[in-house]
Amino acid sequence: MTAGAVLGGLFGVGLLLVLSSLPWAQRRPDLATQLRLLSAEGRMVLEAASRRTGPALFASPSLERLLRPILEDAGALIGRVLTRVGVRTADLEQRLATGWPGTTPSQFFGQKLAAGLLFFAFFPAMNLAGLHPFGPWPVWTWLGGFLLGFLQPDWLLERRTARRRQAILMELPTVLDLLAMAASAGLSPEQSMLEVSKQVRGVLGDGLRGVAREAGLGTMTESEGLRVLAAREGVPEIVSMADAWQSALEQGLPLGQVMLTLADTVRDRKRATLIAEGEKSSVRMLFPVTLFIFPVFLVVLLYPAGVQLLGLSE
Repeated sequence: MTAGAVLGGLFGVGLLLVLSSLPWAQRRPDLATQLRLLSAEGRMVLEAASRRTGPALFASPSLERLLRPILEDAGALIGRVLTRVGVRTADLEQRLATGWPGTTPSQFFGQKLAAGLLFFAFFPAMNLAGLHPFGPWPVWTWLGGFLLGFLQPDWLLERRTARRRQAILMELPTVLDLLAMAASAGLSPEQSMLEVSKQVRGVLGDGLRGVAREAGLGTMTESEGLRVLAAREGVPEIVSMADAWQSALEQGLPLGQVMLTLADTVRDRKRATLIAEGEKSSVRMLFPVTLFIFPVFLVVLLYPAGVQLLGLSE
């Protein structure tokens, strides 16, 4: 009876979440918001407000209104506690700005707490539903589930940051070639950076547009902007680009030739990285082959011979 009630409650909550997250069940913007979107000033105000609030934590508007303030307050408390004990990393804001733009540390710790509680509640729910093939799930499995869920957002953030860094590395040789072509066409270094930033799309293109904008405002030079971009994205190859840019300007070297040489160097590094990743993948394949494929292969080969030797076929 208890297991049926628990399963029925879980099914009802899941059905409610699915229905509330459908497009036709989403809360539509009111008339004031739609009128604001018609003006440039209104769009700027709404974009600033969305940047302050950050991305939505839940697909359901009801859960977003009910649980988001609680998770943000709990995340802020966790952040203060981790800061006091010295566990919280100092570059969390930078990593969040790179991997999850718009997410604050309080929201991130709130997500960690929500994921931990969700994994923690999984094992007691399995006990209540009678789904324990090896006996009731002990308390240490509950705590292990909480730890696993608490660490999962960190793994997701690391994966998103690694994918972003890989995308920059894939775009960098093309950007260097375009800079070399623009400089060879007679454009100044400043004009080359501006024109290339307009033509390039993707993560690196957005960063170069920011560098060109800051250089146009006079707040920093192109080489300084490139170093800031390299520190923010964690890509040391952009530091080499900034050094080559500054050396070309200070020593009077042709910028096009310097960019072409750097592009060849970056391609060689990327080729070496791809080869190293391929070798690691071949090593990783040994685990499933040894654990799953090889035993079955041995059984298929040795079973007929064993039957013949033992005389079981008669």
